Amino acid sequence: MNILFDLRMLSLLIALVALFQCFPVLLAVALGEDPAPLWQSILLALLASALGLLASRRASNAMSPRDGFLVTSLGWFLAAFFGGLPYVLHGGLDLPSAFFEAASGFTTTGSSTMTDIEVWPQSILLWRSITQWLGGMGMVLMMIAILPLLGAGGTQLMKAEVPGPTKDRMTPRLISTARALWGVYTLITLVGIGGFILFGMTALDAVNHAFTAIATGGFSTKNLSLGYFSPAIQWWAIVIMFMGGTNFLIHYRVLVHGDWKALTYEEFLGYLGIIFGFTLYCVLVLMQSVDWSWEELVRHSLFQVITIMTTTGFASTDWEQWPAVLQLLMGVLMVIGGMSGSTGGGMKVVRVIILLKTIPAVTIRLLQPYQIAVSKMDRQPLSREILENAVATFILSMGYVLCGGILLNAMDMDLLSAMGASLTAWANVGPGFNTVGAMDNFAHVPAFGKVMLGSMMIVGRLEIFTILMLFSHKFWRS
Repeated sequence: MNILFDLRMLSLLIALVALFQCFPVLLAVALGEDPAPLWQSILLALLASALGLLASRRASNAMSPRDGFLVTSLGWFLAAFFGGLPYVLHGGLDLPSAFFEAASGFTTTGSSTMTDIEVWPQSILLWRSITQWLGGMGMVLMMIAILPLLGAGGTQLMKAEVPGPTKDRMTPRLISTARALWGVYTLITLVGIGGFILFGMTALDAVNHAFTAIATGGFSTKNLSLGYFSPAIQWWAIVIMFMGGTNFLIHYRVLVHGDWKALTYEEFLGYLGIIFGFTLYCVLVLMQSVDWSWEELVRHSLFQVITIMTTTGFASTDWEQWPAVLQLLMGVLMVIGGMSGSTGGGMKVVRVIILLKTIPAVTIRLLQPYQIAVSKMDRQPLSREILENAVATFILSMGYVLCGGILLNAMDMDLLSAMGASLTAWANVGPGFNTVGAMDNFAHVPAFGKVMLGSMMIVGRLEIFTILMLFSHKFWRS
């Protein structure tokens, strides 16, 4: 391992966090707000970054896969720490709550410890939204795009950073790939901002909500989330959230190369099928229990299905008041999550499809032991490695969620709230169940519970094997 080079990368990441805090400082000055919490945070981050760069000035540029996983894992924790400093310096949150808030931002989870969002300065709320926008496509991926000095080492960072079992390269060069991803991401963000302004949002609200919608983060500037805004704005948010939950490889191929065949990928068709099927079922169930127009039935059903499945976490209504069967379905959607290569969390649709494809293959082997049964996806055979990864990820993740829920329950959280908080943290969704539901917050969670949930969000964002390998003695062998 190259510890000095790892330190250099982590120092640059801290500097990147400080750089983006400059934009809220400018807003604070423009609006007459106190910029001190933000510029003080910037100074602390730059000081830490400078010390790290000074200590690593003699580092070579060599990077092994272990270095990539170490930098990526520690980078997210450091980003959550330094990104949470403005909340502490403002005086609104203590350190555990600030770590939770920043981790929720960078991992695009959307859970919050803020009890009244609308009393916070607009500059702080903008920083809150920026954390989600940065985390959506990934800060490490941004480093790859803007730091050519990474060279071959960037490949190791990208392997650890990009979630999902498939990491197809769109262009021959890694740096070009990272820049293309960020280019598409920025383009859709700008389209989102324009749409929100067109449908009646203020420019500042439009920026905040576009940042958090495309990042599938779910932070809002209003206590009622998107329930505060008009139906037209909610429909536009559905479009942006859907795009955020879609594999950005598909966006790239359609927008840049006009490759419409990308829309026939099995994962994309599965993504559409789950959204359509769950929305239809929600409409049929809600018809029996609420007095809404057809437009309201379809809008609220589709909105909640997409916001939960893409792990965005916005709310157009309090779905905890819906029939219990629909709340159960929301829990299932949390587990499924968005597509691989998207900004969404959860298991990823591709893994769900892979797991389902193993069922007929196993059945055939049991009935006809000598017949070769091969599972395929998009007409390509699935390797044993991919199948094992999907099964192991599912089992470990569900066990991880269960353990997290048990620990939270031991902290005097009721079992439903504890399990909901654990699930939503791992899946990077935002709302849970009961006391941490769609219209509630996490302010009442004990301090240790907030740190634990913030850490669970990071593990969920990076996926469990990325963190698990750090606890292997083989990882640390020279």
